[in-house]
Amino acid sequence: MTQALLLRDDTEARTELLLRLLYSKSSADVVADALKDPSGTICEATASVLSTIDFHALEVERSARLRNLCRHLQRTCPPLWECVEAEKITPLVEAYADSDAFWQSAGRTLFENFCLFAHRTVAGQSQLLADVFQLFGLVSRFSAPELIAPPEDVCACTTGIPGEGMDLAKAAFSPWDDGGLVPPHVPDALQTESFRSAWRLVDERGRLPRSLEPDALGDPGDYQIVVAAFPGRKVSAAALPLSGRCA
Repeated sequence: MTQALLLRDDTEARTELLLRLLYSKSSADVVADALKDPSGTICEATASVLSTIDFHALEVERSARLRNLCRHLQRTCPPLWECVEAEKITPLVEAYADSDAFWQSAGRTLFENFCLFAHRTVAGQSQLLADVFQLFGLVSRFSAPELIAPPEDVCACTTGIPGEGMDLAKAAFSPWDDGGLVPPHVPDALQTESFRSAWRLVDERGRLPRSLEPDALGDPGDYQIVVAAFPGRKVSAAALPLSGRCA
């Protein structure tokens, strides 16, 4: 994507490229290499703009922005950082900011977008960790009620943000794999989603895991993890054993 932006001779492409440099080290490396030999790799106007960049100052600014991004994600869902140590999450945040996924709205909130990226990234190494990111991604997303149902006293055409309308179709769409399971009916719930997991993840009282240790995850088996949103910004989670397959 960065290389394609370098070849485009328009203001929109240059603006997007400059924004990417504030978060993406790989984009900065591509730009630095292109400026060394701009022939055929970068348009003249873009080269003129990028040649004014102080790459050392850019690195300092990028590091600060990544710290702020990590803090923002942590404030959005502190329980995830209680469950998974920062040493595992921080590299994922940095990889997320360095990827095209950071600029694509696959999720319905920034945190859900990050969890989707983290889920895909770790799934090949740890399905448990992937399931944890899916669980917390859903819980955090359901904590944003404007994406589930508009408040009764607010017109459905607005999110409360001036000039920004509510995309109800997007709010109802789930980017997560549900494992082919249909969520159960949950009385009074505004919306529910579920997925299949080999770990209980949620205890009998609906509490989320606080670590990845076996005793914090419950008995292994075959579960349908259900997350439901209720009026008043309330979110609940449950683990339902799937008949005939639960250990």
